[in-house]
Amino acid sequence: MTTLYYDPTLDIHHRLPVFTAGVTSFYAAPQEPLDAQRLWEAACASHGFNDELHIPIPAGRAYGASQLLAREWGDAEMDARLSEAIEASYEPTWDDDRGEFTWGLGLNEPHPRGQFNAFLAAAEASDLGMWERLSSAPIDPCPQIVGVDFPTMALRRADWVNGALQVSLAPVRDNPEQTTTFTVRGVEGEWTTEGSDGTSVESGPDGLIVTARCVTADLEIRPAG
Repeated sequence: MTTLYYDPTLDIHHRLPVFTAGVTSFYAAPQEPLDAQRLWEAACASHGFNDELHIPIPAGRAYGASQLLAREWGDAEMDARLSEAIEASYEPTWDDDRGEFTWGLGLNEPHPRGQFNAFLAAAEASDLGMWERLSSAPIDPCPQIVGVDFPTMALRRADWVNGALQVSLAPVRDNPEQTTTFTVRGVEGEWTTEGSDGTSVESGPDGLIVTARCVTADLEIRPAG
């Protein structure tokens, strides 16, 4: 058995079979990686992840969480085994109209299952030690991009480099005749942009308003002068 959660006021453990640690070890990994890895290994054994997986695998959070932790701790064999099962069973699908990639998980539901997809997407983006580094990094106040017109437009990148904001535009489809806007909240003053014709920046009530054509492009937004 393992503790799903603990109430320190009432001193009560919510205990469940050890296979549930496939998810709880995900939350513990950045804080107590050695204990989390012990829990994860026990959960993988309980699930049968150490052996050839029977396809199709059932829908659940444990597969995505376990694949993320396999990548976190460099278990290439486990990663490959889970990746093959997920690819064969979970219906990875591009929605061209919305520009979204999701997993259907064989559930035949009108919308992709949120938690299950979140774990799978996190695993796709993960690599060795990334979960622990991300969780231990300080969170400093910084400007934010808001009001992105998704799915018309998505951003593949948005980060600050030497005082300039680097933004990669990824529209659902290129359409130079269409424009989109988003706001950079938390900055003031005069700014300029370059990287795509027809892009402009102006001050608004909530920050900078960026107007750009709906084309794939890399923008650099920096203070004027």
